Amino acid sequence: MKTTMFMTAQPLTGAETERAGTRVLTLNPTSALPTGPNPDSSVPGETVKHILLGSPGAIRQTIHLLHSLRYSETVLWSPVLRVEEPLVITPEQGEAMSLLRKMV
Repeated sequence: MKTTMFMTAQPLTGAETERAGTRVLTLNPTSALPTGPNPDSSVPGETVKHILLGSPGAIRQTIHLLHSLRYSETVLWSPVLRVEEPLVITPEQGEAMSLLRKMV
């Protein structure tokens, strides 16, 4: 079990304690792992397509963040392209989509 200390003005979730005016959140990374087979889980070797939309600077920042989290290598991303016309995303038959909007 790992203990991480940080200052925050936001409410925290999880096992919290107060220590000298600093909130301490205890994280157990194995508790979030699935414990059995999941019928909705992906097929081994299946690919997921990531698309980043935003300013060039925000896109580069996100690519470097994903690299620092050891999620992806920066060299695997395409060059940042400026979108001049409306963009239409057409998924394949049976594919699904989810969108996350986050301020950086």
